[in-house]
Amino acid sequence: MAERPVQDAVQALTSLRAAARAELDVLRVATAVRAAGVTARLPAAAAAGLPAAAGLPAAACLPDGVAVPLVAAVDSAARSSLEAIDAEARRLRRLLHETPQPGRRSPFAGPPPPVAGGPAPALGPPTPGLAEEPELAGGARYAEHPLTLPDTVGPELARQGCISDCHLVAALCTVAGRAPWLLPSVSAVDGAVLVDVPGRRYRLRPTLPVDDATGRLAYAHSPDGSTLVPYVEKAYAVYGGGYHVLGQGGLPVEALYWITGRPSYLLRVPKAGDDLVAELIESGQPVVACSRPLGADEAGAAAALRYRLAPVAHAYAITGLDEERRVLLHNPWGRWHPRPVPLDVFAELFTRIDWCETDDD
Repeated sequence: MAERPVQDAVQALTSLRAAARAELDVLRVATAVRAAGVTARLPAAAAAGLPAAAGLPAAACLPDGVAVPLVAAVDSAARSSLEAIDAEARRLRRLLHETPQPGRRSPFAGPPPPVAGGPAPALGPPTPGLAEEPELAGGARYAEHPLTLPDTVGPELARQGCISDCHLVAALCTVAGRAPWLLPSVSAVDGAVLVDVPGRRYRLRPTLPVDDATGRLAYAHSPDGSTLVPYVEKAYAVYGGGYHVLGQGGLPVEALYWITGRPSYLLRVPKAGDDLVAELIESGQPVVACSRPLGADEAGAAAALRYRLAPVAHAYAITGLDEERRVLLHNPWGRWHPRPVPLDVFAELFTRIDWCETDDD
């Protein structure tokens, strides 16, 4: 099964945590003993790695508070290490989707075999009934909106609205620009809007989220006013558990797989090297770049300002390289597009590239 390696990794982290905790307990006692200047030979059992057998509780090894700072430092390091292991285990457990939302499928599942040069695989009859309206983020309500299709398709097709779903909108931008034939099919049938993605059909009510005050579309939209993009976003909100969940951010690699059904991957930019990054960008595959949060990194913040990058973690559609081998980026906001970024600067400011295959081989 596809989830087996993830389960094995969770089990390995659980075992690692137990072993790390035991080693850290030994280290804590040894630190207290050394800091207190205790030179007596420890009992044999303690030397075998059993901290409780040392017979030297922490309180007995802290004369005049000499050992307190050292033990506190060890305790702090231990907490940080164990919390890091716990966080990674939680992340892997989420990937297992042990209690998936209706219609959700694992991004690790293999895609259906593509049909070279032919139509999309048959999806069968529409699912009976309509999907429940996905829960909204604050300040929005549903209003009736007919389906209208865009006049042209390209990177400008999708613009991000007032929720933080740049991972989805950037994925739509790059697919629209580099592989528009892989965009979801959207149609209006019998009072419903059907969004077809590989392997699944979403039957939606003909309503979209609008701003409660202005009545304008609240979330993703298109500059020409067409509604294909917001209906695709609505289907993804059904898949993901609601707009409020979608607005918490996500992985472009998952969005790319959901949209296209094609094998999707990620590349760690700092470890890849300029040539590999350039080769991937020039391959013509749909590509999304994820910038890193800058926090207190003053040099990084200055570089981000120089190249018109957002000072927070953000997803951009990559459109290519210029003649000087600088990375060309498209901001899913539809404005404030970055200046061309040299490859060496790109490696400093970006953490990963997510992409999907378009080839049938």
